Amino acid sequence: MKAKLFPSLLCLLFVSFALAPARADEAAGQSSAPTQTNASVPSNIEVEKWDKPRSGWLYVLDPKPNAGGPAGRVWLIDPETAKVMGSIRTGDHPDFALSPDGSRLYIASVTDADSSELAVIDTAQGVVLKSGVVGGRAVTDGLPPFSTMAVSGDGLALRILIDAPKSPDSDALLLATFDTQAGEFLPGIVHLGNCGPGRFISYPAADHFDFLCPRTNRVRLIRVDADSRELQNVDVTLPWERRDGVAQAMEVPGDPAIAIVRGDGGVVKMDPGSQAFAETSAHPGLPNRIPPAAWPTSPDGSRVYLGYNSDYDRHSDNRFYLDYGRPPNIRPDNAVVYQFRVIDTRTWQKIGTIRTKMPVWSAVTGNDGKMLYAMSPQKHSILVIDTAKKRQIRTLKVGGTPTLALVAP
Repeated sequence: MKAKLFPSLLCLLFVSFALAPARADEAAGQSSAPTQTNASVPSNIEVEKWDKPRSGWLYVLDPKPNAGGPAGRVWLIDPETAKVMGSIRTGDHPDFALSPDGSRLYIASVTDADSSELAVIDTAQGVVLKSGVVGGRAVTDGLPPFSTMAVSGDGLALRILIDAPKSPDSDALLLATFDTQAGEFLPGIVHLGNCGPGRFISYPAADHFDFLCPRTNRVRLIRVDADSRELQNVDVTLPWERRDGVAQAMEVPGDPAIAIVRGDGGVVKMDPGSQAFAETSAHPGLPNRIPPAAWPTSPDGSRVYLGYNSDYDRHSDNRFYLDYGRPPNIRPDNAVVYQFRVIDTRTWQKIGTIRTKMPVWSAVTGNDGKMLYAMSPQKHSILVIDTAKKRQIRTLKVGGTPTLALVAP
């Protein structure tokens, strides 16, 4: 993770950042030119080609599209025709998030060593409605295993992970909150301590969410007020050694517990109310390991597709996650998988295996659950997998390093 030194917290979040309100013709739904709030900071996010997305199309994050070309891209892909329907140029280390209704795409990318540009894109028109600069956004030096931006389930708040190091060896992680209705950051800041490159477990509404901290091996249960000031920030320690890691954590529909998939394949459920832990029938399956990623669930939550890796030095098995560097859960670019295990989230029993023909980094499921789309950055491809037949049926060639994907609702 890149260190970004700032003299004060106010500088960290708000220097050079003020998103301009949409112009009147934008508010009326008419097409208009992109807006930029700070003329001294040239925009590195630009929509170059665009068709209005249809349900099921893919937004694909490509941090390294080609040698000598743009620093990054977001592609809009129709997986049925394998055609590129849109292209957005970005700067280095891009990240993205999509509103629940699919009307807004939020893209961030680095402008210099200390700052990132944040752009709000109208997905129907393919125009940048607002943009500005935010300091200290947390980025990884390699390919991102998951996004560190997320929009709440009610669509009211976008949160962005911020890295505010206390020293070269000690980070202070924060969450800045962007009010999607007002078009500005809220004054409250959520403090995560030395959390590491964490990720959202559950984010149903703007006022509460659960967050995974890999470095401290903990889960944080957070509640905030309307200005995003902390009302509750409970720190729950996971009952296993950090070297076992966390590959995925999620909520399952109809179950109040959080299901946590360990790096060794064991699944443990945590009750957020009592903060008690209970084992499931999914036990560790060594020597296989599950790299940390946002491994997908089916739309109804009844299945999860976990990517397994067996190609690592088993002599250092006990340090599998710690060997990913400090902090843990940063994946090297070669930490890929060649198979998915399909797990029933009601019984936590394996109900199938899907083997791939190419190395896979991450995956998403289609809106109807019939297809699994697996990113293969090493092969510049997206694998299309039939979830009923449990096999790969075709390959889409996409850009340079398709790494993460979002599905248009």
